[in-house]
Amino acid sequence: MNQTTVFEGANLIDGNGGAPRMGVTVVVTDGRITEVGDSRSVAIPERATRVDLTDKWLLPGLLNGNVHLTDSVTMMGPGGIEYLARHEHQLEDVIIEAAQVALKQGVTTVFDTHNAVGPVLAARDRIAAGHDVGARIFAAGNIVGFGGPFSADFFAAARQTASPTFVKRINAEWEAGVGHQLALLPVREIRSRVRDYLDRGVDMLKIGVSDHIYATVGLDRSYLTFSEQALRVMVEEARKREIPVLSHTLSVHALQLSVDLDADVLIHATITMRQPIDRVTIDAILAKDLACGVQTVTDKFQNMLDSVKAPLAVYGDAANERLLMEAGANIFLSTDAGCTPSDVLEDLGEPGRDERPWTLGSDHFDWVRGITEKGMSPMTAIVSATANVARAYKKFDELGSIEPGKAADLLVLNADPLDSIDNLRDIHSVYKAGVEIDRGSLPNRPLVTKRS
Repeated sequence: MNQTTVFEGANLIDGNGGAPRMGVTVVVTDGRITEVGDSRSVAIPERATRVDLTDKWLLPGLLNGNVHLTDSVTMMGPGGIEYLARHEHQLEDVIIEAAQVALKQGVTTVFDTHNAVGPVLAARDRIAAGHDVGARIFAAGNIVGFGGPFSADFFAAARQTASPTFVKRINAEWEAGVGHQLALLPVREIRSRVRDYLDRGVDMLKIGVSDHIYATVGLDRSYLTFSEQALRVMVEEARKREIPVLSHTLSVHALQLSVDLDADVLIHATITMRQPIDRVTIDAILAKDLACGVQTVTDKFQNMLDSVKAPLAVYGDAANERLLMEAGANIFLSTDAGCTPSDVLEDLGEPGRDERPWTLGSDHFDWVRGITEKGMSPMTAIVSATANVARAYKKFDELGSIEPGKAADLLVLNADPLDSIDNLRDIHSVYKAGVEIDRGSLPNRPLVTKRS
């Protein structure tokens, strides 16, 4: 028998950017939305479960277009050695925990754009099969052209204290045959390696168009990782599989090249070491309707980074963010957040923890505050955290808005997020595929987030 739930009397923000609709009823059958309409006109099926949402605000479940469920930011510092040594044989469970941390706070789908490919695909499949609860995962695995956690791309200093065997084993887990050594190979071999990598079943291909060695050499330079010929070969292979192509860039030059390549998703679109994005590149982004992952930070956190002269003070770029917003680019929620160890957060102290954009679970709340501080309206920020992400990854037929035929991923709030975007934190309930999430039980097997 069909399982039908009727959500009655809600104030609906459907994710498409139109004005809210009051007194709306949403019918869900077997995990999918079947009807959305005025509560006075929608017929209630017999034996349906009825949920009264009078005075509540109903939104699509949020989507985060750029996370690293095992914490890539932690890997770039001293805490990364302990993090990986402690959980080397539990990476699947760490990823599940992270997906639960996200789901608890209203994020029903995440796009993991850097991780160990085997564990993240296994965790993805466990959640998809219903063996574990958690946010729906789509995964890229490694960033093509990047070394592992203990390479120059993240934390090469680990080699001074960790055993060579451990370093090699961990790096290989992430690199999966498409690490930094790829840049040394002839183009025909690059094609073969990328084909083998795609055979593993990743959901998208993320390419390091520019390097990630800023963790080693600093944030005052950036280099192209591959020739344009090599990049085009990678894009060709992804197109054959009909999966999105993502670019990692840290310079205007690399961003321009990614636009020329027609990359579907521009990760770090505004991080250009404080160089302004030129108008020709912005016009091309708009003409090609490319999606822009923006890693904004709140004014408070930016001021803290500036005051201590932190290397990552160039992470947020308000000027470039405003350029893209004013141009009308497709900006989407993108945080780089991961499941940060509780002891690492403790060591940061209060200034380092407060509104930290890389802490999964609070990251999306800080992102919407940061982007509205730059001038985006609350409604547009909600669209950027729902429909825009789904469109970027070609999932809008399934996710990102409350419409018939789509998965019934629902976020119920106690207060109007258009009055204050901070009301996204005031969660009444979360549903994934029509099933209410027991938020109080998550994460149900804490490893990383467990406090000693």
